[in-house]
Amino acid sequence: MGLICAYLADGTLPSDSKEAGRMKRRANWLILYDRILYKRSFARPLLCCVTPYMGKKILEELHEEVCSSHISGGTLAVIVI
Repeated sequence: MGLICAYLADGTLPSDSKEAGRMKRRANWLILYDRILYKRSFARPLLCCVTPYMGKKILEELHEEVCSSHISGGTLAVIVI
């Protein structure tokens, strides 16, 4: 996420032309607002980008507190990219 944030903030691209092209394509779906990275969606709300660690913490918090009686364990999953 650091390279994409740097590209969106000041236009810094990697020296490799293939990697620079990938970066530009990926950045089309992203917005950097107030130093927070958001992803655009088709329905127009902005989705906050989080690290895999923060995603796991968010899922654990939801499972233990707010939605503990409404969501089964099979519904919560962590996708590792």
